[in-house]
Amino acid sequence: MARRIYRIDEFHGIDQSRNENAIGAGMSPDAANMDTENGSLAVAAGYVRHIDAPVPGDAPPHRLFLHRRKDGDVFIAIAGDTVYACRDGVWKEIYTYETPLAAHEFDFAEVQIDSVDHLVIGCGERQLIKYNGSEVSLFGSEEGLSNVHVRYLAMYRNRLFSAGDSEHPNRLYWSQLPGSGRSIENWGIVEASPNVEGGHTEVGDTGGDPITGLAALSNQLLIFKQHEIYRLLGDRPGNYIVEKVESRGETPAHTAVVPSGDALYYMTKSGLCCFNGVSAAPMGDARRIRTILSDADTSRSKGAICADKLYFTLQQSGGSAVAVYDLVRGAYMMRNGFTAHDVCARGDTLYILNGKRHVCRFGEGRTYDGIPIAAHWQTPLTDLHEKGCVKCMRELYLRGSSELPDSVILMDMTVGKNTAAHRIRVPDTRDEVSEVPLVNEGRTFSMRFYNEAGGHFVIEAGIELMFDERRRSE
Repeated sequence: MARRIYRIDEFHGIDQSRNENAIGAGMSPDAANMDTENGSLAVAAGYVRHIDAPVPGDAPPHRLFLHRRKDGDVFIAIAGDTVYACRDGVWKEIYTYETPLAAHEFDFAEVQIDSVDHLVIGCGERQLIKYNGSEVSLFGSEEGLSNVHVRYLAMYRNRLFSAGDSEHPNRLYWSQLPGSGRSIENWGIVEASPNVEGGHTEVGDTGGDPITGLAALSNQLLIFKQHEIYRLLGDRPGNYIVEKVESRGETPAHTAVVPSGDALYYMTKSGLCCFNGVSAAPMGDARRIRTILSDADTSRSKGAICADKLYFTLQQSGGSAVAVYDLVRGAYMMRNGFTAHDVCARGDTLYILNGKRHVCRFGEGRTYDGIPIAAHWQTPLTDLHEKGCVKCMRELYLRGSSELPDSVILMDMTVGKNTAAHRIRVPDTRDEVSEVPLVNEGRTFSMRFYNEAGGHFVIEAGIELMFDERRRSE
């Protein structure tokens, strides 16, 4: 009988791209509410209320936006047909659409009009509206050809671009270049100087492939359509070029497109995709959460980037969840156990509009606004590519810690068809090694670590599983 050691040198992230026997020991086929940022395995932080007062009313919340202004940031929330703004912790109704909306899909653009900060909001069913920090009014005019019912908005090279006109689903509009009496509220021609005038163009040849979103980078405007992606190049109407982008995979919800530098990331049913400035394709590791996505609806996903991490809301059969992707480490993790209507970020802070209609700061506290965090991490079910060998479990060695007193680590050790539950006291200090006696034998094994009643723990990188190995007697 030979003595062997199975090591997990560091914990990384979820990997559902291959058979469990083929993924690394530091990957997990099933995990949630865990943090592996430094290679250790920790119960993730929760979120705390940023604004004590909930978004008013009882209509379903749709969007959350943090509007940056010279006189201070303002949170904008849309619930039902009403737009709310929050200053100094107090929500105020600033606009209600006169007749009920059908789709409740919204987009935002931060602009300056007459040197005043404004937030422009489009819904695709009514004329654009604008908020100047104190009141809301209609954007544009019939005279300026800008009273069109558009849904998608983007600022590119100091012009407002828009699309989503139901009467002209392939049409891309752009405003005049502001200055010398011109305004982004005017989309008409300027006979004296065509290079500063507004206008529009049709994108694509098929009426059945409408524009579904816009996203601006420093040197191009991405135009998402239902089945294809285009881009607009150039700095004035005289040299605008619209061309098809080489792309693979599905196109996303416009709310799930996240710019980062000169790249765009977006979540689809097929996984995380990236436009790298030239072409769009699924990330090389997009399939690592394919089992999760198979049970998820991404058609209304919302996305944000914060501290080199991407966050995307998902709707699953059991409720909503947030997929987290670490751009530096290339690691996926899931957060669930709460409702996420929308997410937005400012600096190193991510904000979430939760099921209680509160705006909360993500990544703080030990609960989800009072809801205990249920965290788990499953190691791959493996036979170590030695199917003829029986593994006789002996002992597990680990180091750990906790911010909470009397914390425990729960661990289910499955060997073959038998599972044994273990309750491990978290060591008092990080230099202490816990020794966990094990039982059972079999040809395959896996471990499941989880917390107790929302408790917190950290398992240091580098755990060791000692077992004896024997081959079946002939």
